[in-house]
Amino acid sequence: MVEQGSEAELHLNNALSAMDKSQSFDSASKLVAVPIDEKRALTLKVSPTYVLDTVNSVTLKAFRKIVGYDTFESIRRKSRDEQKDISDYYNVTVSIMVRRRPADVSPIPKRDPYSPDGPASLASTLDKGFPYDD
Repeated sequence: MVEQGSEAELHLNNALSAMDKSQSFDSASKLVAVPIDEKRALTLKVSPTYVLDTVNSVTLKAFRKIVGYDTFESIRRKSRDEQKDISDYYNVTVSIMVRRRPADVSPIPKRDPYSPDGPASLASTLDKGFPYDD
């Protein structure tokens, strides 16, 4: 439905390649281990879902066991039965650094679009700042 060779087709092709489910994101993912108890740490894998994203680091900020979560949920659902949930619940806070590479969509213009016929580029006409000397 778009013109072949147009910029819209290029955007659509990039979006289709990004949504390709056959690509593995394991190389762009990171593991974080949360030491919730003495037996075994809670290990989470953080991976991106976009092909141009890479998870650089995952830093554990805080974790806390939530006491009484099952009681709170039963009150919220309005079904206060006497079944005890034996699961433990944890609130884990992490900080994630993600790198997104720019898509190669369009090349840099060879001429200044604001002054295509002029010899001076836009960058050369801008103010240089203090002390305003050339």
